[in-house]
Amino acid sequence: MNLKEIIIDCLEKVKAFDVVSIDMEGKSPFYDEMVLASVNVERTATAFIGYLEDALKDTDYKIRNVEGEYTSWVLVDCYDVVVSIFTKEERENFQIEKLFLDSPIHKY
Repeated sequence: MNLKEIIIDCLEKVKAFDVVSIDMEGKSPFYDEMVLASVNVERTATAFIGYLEDALKDTDYKIRNVEGEYTSWVLVDCYDVVVSIFTKEERENFQIEKLFLDSPIHKY
């Protein structure tokens, strides 16, 4: 499995919804893919981090940093892929997808 597949699998385990990935290759010097997901409660994002840490243990993939743990917007930096997990309300508030309408967006 590649990194994005592992991330999507962990998001499915915690019942995240409205999961999309945005191709950022050539648009960001820092990462190639951005994954966005919504959750019902903040604790779900924390559970995702635990699943992801376990899933990455025996791989070459690593988590560089986690920002906003225990908040309504959690960002997980996995080098080539950045994951943003929002509560439904926070995602509707920020509408991040609208910033990248010119990029390929894939729904899961």
